[in-house]
Amino acid sequence: MKQEIRSKINIESFLIIYSLTFMMSIVFSAILFNNIKDLQNEFSILLILKSFFIIIGLIVIWLFFINIHTKILITKNNIIIKKFFKTERYNFEDLNFYFERIEHSKLKDYKGLFIVREDEVIARISSFNYSNYEEIKENIKLDECKNVGFSIVDAMAIVFGQTIRIPNKKSKTEKIRRK
Repeated sequence: MKQEIRSKINIESFLIIYSLTFMMSIVFSAILFNNIKDLQNEFSILLILKSFFIIIGLIVIWLFFINIHTKILITKNNIIIKKFFKTERYNFEDLNFYFERIEHSKLKDYKGLFIVREDEVIARISSFNYSNYEEIKENIKLDECKNVGFSIVDAMAIVFGQTIRIPNKKSKTEKIRRK
């Protein structure tokens, strides 16, 4: 193993995520500005509600953007996850296992690796986001657990920054020992 492994952003996902976030932010902001301008002329509950939902939409878009923009550093004993506003450091000994799921998209399927500590998913690493996904996976010193009950709704909740609990139904026979 190398001294440390750094995640490398997949340029395809970079262009897709950043351009969509930028365009949607501009469109939502223009609609919001237009609603505020109309509110100055005439008071309307409908315009206030519409503006409120647009603000919520902007918040959701930026939460997605912030949570998807994660840098990963794997050292000999730790995995460090750097997000926009916080850095989390986990010792491999404190982590339980990881599991892998296929993430479907319109054009291609991607692999998603989910790291679990104390029955909670603490990190998602996707081949959509990282060009060196396989190298990252090979250097994670955890057991892989098969047959984890995990839905698409759980995966989306993780992308938006929610904590998901995994039922502790794994047995030692389901684990595959990492070399």
